[in-house]
Amino acid sequence: MNQTSWIVAVGDEVLSGHTLDTNSNWLAAQLRETPYPAARIVVVPDSHDEIGAVLGEGQRQGIARIFCCGGLGPTPDDRTVAALGSFLSVPLIEDPGTLARVRGRVRRMYDEGRIPSPEPNSGNLKMALIPAGALVLRNPVGMAPPLAIPLPGNPPDRWLLVLPGVPRELRAAIEEEVVPVFCKGASATLYEEEHYSGVPESQFYPVLMRLAEEHPEVRFGSYPQGQPGEVIIRACSGDRDSLGRAMRALREQSPIIPS
Repeated sequence: MNQTSWIVAVGDEVLSGHTLDTNSNWLAAQLRETPYPAARIVVVPDSHDEIGAVLGEGQRQGIARIFCCGGLGPTPDDRTVAALGSFLSVPLIEDPGTLARVRGRVRRMYDEGRIPSPEPNSGNLKMALIPAGALVLRNPVGMAPPLAIPLPGNPPDRWLLVLPGVPRELRAAIEEEVVPVFCKGASATLYEEEHYSGVPESQFYPVLMRLAEEHPEVRFGSYPQGQPGEVIIRACSGDRDSLGRAMRALREQSPIIPS
C-alpha cells in the first residue's frame, strides 16, 4: 500500500482565484506529523466527473488516505456527495442522526432570529443525505457531516475522508475526529533545517548536489526567504540516523555558518 495521502480540494471558487485554498496548506502540515504525509494536492471543480476521476485515480494507485475537501453544503453547486454516490455506485440515504442535528441547529438559528422559519429547507435537508456505507463523523461547529468511507479492494485499511470546505469546520473535524482515529501513529517523515543569511541561494548548488549523491536517502530543498541572502535549507528522511548524518554534512560543507 502507498502509505501517503492525497488532498483533493473541490471548488470552482478556488480554481477561479476567488477563494484562497488555505485548507490544503493547513491539512498538509497536520499530515506531516502522521504516518500518511501528503504526496499530492489537487484542485478540481464542482463537477461529478472531475471529482470521480481524481478519486478513481487515487484508488487505483493504492493511496492510503484520500482527503476530499469541500462541496458538502446546502446549495446546488455543492456536488461532492452526489459525486461520491456515483463514484462508489451506491445510493444516497438519509442519515437519521445527521437529520436530527440539522433540525436542532436550524431551530437554534431560528430562536436566535437569524432565519425566518424553524423548519429546515431543502438545502438543509440535502446535508443529511450520505452515500450508503459511509461512516458519519461529528462536525463540532457546522451542519454538513464529515464522512469516512472505506475504499474497496486491496490493499485493505484505505480510507476516503470527506470534509466540509469551511476552514473552521474542516480543522475541527480533522483535529477531533480524523487524526485520532484514521491517522494515528508516529510521523513517517522527519524534518530538520538550517537558516542562513548573507549568502545567495545559488551558492548552495554544489553543496546540495554533493549531498544528494552522498545521502540518497535524504531529500534536500532550498527555500529563499523575504530578505535577499536569507535562505532555509530543509532536509527530510524517514530515518533519523540518516537525517542526522546528512545535516552534519550540510553544516560542514556550507559556504557560510548557519545564522
